Amino acid sequence: MQKQALVLRLRAALLGATMLSGLVAAEAHAQTAPAASNGDAVEEVIVTGYRKSLAQSTVAKREATSFADSIFAEDIGKFPDSNIAESFNRIPGITITRDITGEGTNVAIRGLGSNFTNVTLNGASIAVASSGATDAQGTDRSVDLSFFPTDLFTKLTVNKSYSADLLEGGAAGNIDMRSARPFDRPGQHITYSLQGVKPSGADLGGKGSLILSKTWDTFGVLFGVSGQRLHTDTRGYETIGFTNPNLSAAQCGATSGCNPTGGGNWTIPSTVPVGAGAGLVAGTTIDQAFLLSKNPGATIQQIDNGLLPRLGRPSAEFGTRDRINLVGSVEWRPTENLSFYLDGMYGYKNNDLQREDMAWIVRNGAAIPLNTKYDKTDCSAGCTVTQGTYANSQFFLEYRPYLEKTELWGVNPGGEWRINDKLKVEGQVNYAKSTFHRESPTFGPVTALGQGTTVDYTYNPTGIPTIKSSVDLNNPANFVWTGGRLNMQDEKRWYETKGARGSVTWGDEKLNLKFGGNYDDVSRTIRGYDNSQAWQNATCGDNPNIYLPAPNGQPPCQGLNQPGAAPAGYPTYPGYGTGYTAGQTTPLTYGGSLIPTANLASFLKPGPAGFVTVDWDAVKKATNYDKFHDNTPETGGSNTGASGGYINEKNAAAYTEVNGVTQVLDNDLRFNVGVRYVHTKQTIGGRVSVADPRNTPASGQLPDGARYPNLVNFVYVENTYSKWLPAANIAYDVSEHAVARAAVSETMTRPDPAAQLPGVSFSAPSADQATIGNSALKPYFSKNIDLGFEFYTGQEGVIAVNAFRKSITGFTTNNVVTQPFSYLAQYGITYDTLNDTQKTAINSRGGPTGAQVQIQSQINVPNKLTINGLEFQWVQPLDFLTRRFGVEGLGVNANATIVDQTSDGPAIAYGVAKYTYNLTGYYEHHGVSLRLTQTFRQGSQSSGANQNGIGSAALFTDDYKQVDFSSSFDLEKLFGLRNLPQVTFNAINLTNAAQRSYFQYSNATFTYYKPGREFLLGVRATF
Repeated sequence: MQKQALVLRLRAALLGATMLSGLVAAEAHAQTAPAASNGDAVEEVIVTGYRKSLAQSTVAKREATSFADSIFAEDIGKFPDSNIAESFNRIPGITITRDITGEGTNVAIRGLGSNFTNVTLNGASIAVASSGATDAQGTDRSVDLSFFPTDLFTKLTVNKSYSADLLEGGAAGNIDMRSARPFDRPGQHITYSLQGVKPSGADLGGKGSLILSKTWDTFGVLFGVSGQRLHTDTRGYETIGFTNPNLSAAQCGATSGCNPTGGGNWTIPSTVPVGAGAGLVAGTTIDQAFLLSKNPGATIQQIDNGLLPRLGRPSAEFGTRDRINLVGSVEWRPTENLSFYLDGMYGYKNNDLQREDMAWIVRNGAAIPLNTKYDKTDCSAGCTVTQGTYANSQFFLEYRPYLEKTELWGVNPGGEWRINDKLKVEGQVNYAKSTFHRESPTFGPVTALGQGTTVDYTYNPTGIPTIKSSVDLNNPANFVWTGGRLNMQDEKRWYETKGARGSVTWGDEKLNLKFGGNYDDVSRTIRGYDNSQAWQNATCGDNPNIYLPAPNGQPPCQGLNQPGAAPAGYPTYPGYGTGYTAGQTTPLTYGGSLIPTANLASFLKPGPAGFVTVDWDAVKKATNYDKFHDNTPETGGSNTGASGGYINEKNAAAYTEVNGVTQVLDNDLRFNVGVRYVHTKQTIGGRVSVADPRNTPASGQLPDGARYPNLVNFVYVENTYSKWLPAANIAYDVSEHAVARAAVSETMTRPDPAAQLPGVSFSAPSADQATIGNSALKPYFSKNIDLGFEFYTGQEGVIAVNAFRKSITGFTTNNVVTQPFSYLAQYGITYDTLNDTQKTAINSRGGPTGAQVQIQSQINVPNKLTINGLEFQWVQPLDFLTRRFGVEGLGVNANATIVDQTSDGPAIAYGVAKYTYNLTGYYEHHGVSLRLTQTFRQGSQSSGANQNGIGSAALFTDDYKQVDFSSSFDLEKLFGLRNLPQVTFNAINLTNAAQRSYFQYSNATFTYYKPGREFLLGVRATF
């Protein structure tokens, strides 16, 4: 009796919790299960379209043993979202990374970056060679989801808790994308869709898809194609960071204690130069007294520590983004217990873009501050310049064609054999290859110094500051070469993924043992190519007939047109014919710049963004661009900022798990308990450059023209490690409509490949930071606990609450050490190997013997990072409320996530939003489907400290809120005529939300992009 009473009390407690959670939905559930009396038939409620997709997701969630969410296509070729990343954004605990165009690119799960999410395609590993979002390197383990159209997929699954049969690699979770197969919908079907796409400010584009499928008794074939051409025109603002002046002792008024906050990437001249403007007299000493008199009300502390944008620049990116994807699938089911499939996919993405920026040069510049104001009186820890006039200013045009091509092709055959009622065997192999090529030259003339150019600067605490130039930046005649530069850089990538996996399951639904294993071989190769110096020499360096690589001298970019002997100050190569050039006898002559300063204006023209642009076709022809480009040599760096190198990972794993269902208190308890063993072998290779010792014989340094370029070796290192990863999931049916869940596991993510490459990167024009790879980085390990409760209210309705904790070790941080510039000589980086822009930057900081640089490298820290979170989900049809008013089909789909992180040291997860939510109101009835969605992500810290040499400076993102509208009108249902299509209309970013980030202080705008609104009108049909 006592035991029976205890059982009753436990059951009552659980049911009480169920009733509390389901109070809101109690009446809603009644609509789907009316009592049958006096022989009345029970009405069956049939949902289609978006509601059908929600209902399938709800069923899958309820039937899962682990914490998993799925999104289903409404039908083949009819996914409810236009972008895969946007689809995942509907799931609680999921956040997405957006490109500056507003398009979703990467997915992050439960507070960890996309690098911690393992993405698979049809259950197999996948790696896309794309660089991802604009200005991203894309060298980590994330997958660019903008490469995959939703049209060709039927199911997307997010596994938030781990089970032993899942591929390891996702400390945050696993995502699987399931492409369409013929038996997803038996029979013969043709599905098509066409959409016109009109972004605000850009031309009309379009997208479309066609899927053909047919099944016979045991055989099925499916083929699908999806393509798009989108026009984009995104306006914004960029800074490349903030800095403050590096005051001299005379300007600071002391021999020490100046610039205590760091930075100092801008030098105020010691005397007023000729043509500084603003009425300043050339030759006047600029000391402390001068600065205080010219900045009334300001203190030296404010002038010393006040932050300005390093390169405050309005930006415009416009052009076309093309993509085509193909899928093919064959299924053969010779018996009910034996089935085979062969899936294939091809994807091609081509971005033909132009990026234009007009940068106010503060970094490495020599501006003179006048009448400045600041946001703080006490600026000892730093402050922001709010207003001022800056004499002796200069602007830099950065015109960059962006030509990107990404390809992916892959195949994965597999099969399943149910040998008998108790024994099942599954197997799959996969192969995929992806390539990427970016060509992005830079054409960069400047406004002339000494012409009286001034800037009136006024900050905007929430948006784009005002940077008003005294010269017309849309007039080609105002630009020269002296101080400008050209770049010719390419990057190529080759990714290859191959593997096999298999499993054996013995038992039935009540109890079964599953064991299996997999082998995956993934390689990534990145190569950078650079022919900038040779192209620049010909274009604006008076065009010498001999090109010698550094550390031999290079002509400056001044746009001279002086054919004949070397102009004054230009290389004469006295050592030519000896050393590196031994045996060469061609006399050195100069032919005159291919685009001399006198002709520069004819290659520029007024631009649509308010500043000049470039006649690129004319530039290519005049400068022999194609010839130089075809002969571009390989270098260590690349135009995405990624380091060149190679990494190969061979991962072998085996697992076993027990699955089943048993009765507890007369209700089902489902369980999954297992362990996975994984062994990883890494081979990491990178370019290591060292100075050639022949340049410094005992007799002294070789003369210019005889010096040997750096010696380059490709160095390989190997790492191996193994790990046991346990996992357990249980799901208990508290009642007919409620499920309680719990899970514990340990997961892992391998270290960032880009951070492991040996060698050093020192390519930034500011020449103030070097990045050194650390091939000994260890994996991240996370111990996870999940608890959840769900109440199912009928049809697609569900109310869910989940709590989770992740305790992560092996986290990395950016270790930064300040060293003299000479420290880099051991890596082959000397003053003679720098380009002109970098030499100018070094000279402004004291020259090669006085300048300091920051050496940064990723290191594992011993500290533990703990992430705690809560997830809330509510999907609810509202017919039970609205039917009495004659309205049916309304509903709400909402979710919210709260994430908090704590650490006992420097371990920090960047880009973790504390609060996120998605709220969708929908209506679907009689062929009309309407959805209005609001997505919110709270701002967060997105980088570590010590940005641009300022110790306490980090980067942060603002809150982001976006509102989208989606609709479809089924003409067949509306008008009762067969084979009529659906008409669709979507509007993205209705509120014209902007993406903003800031530097250290919330009023210091770091980047600001306005992707604008986008409208899509189309038709789709299945028959």
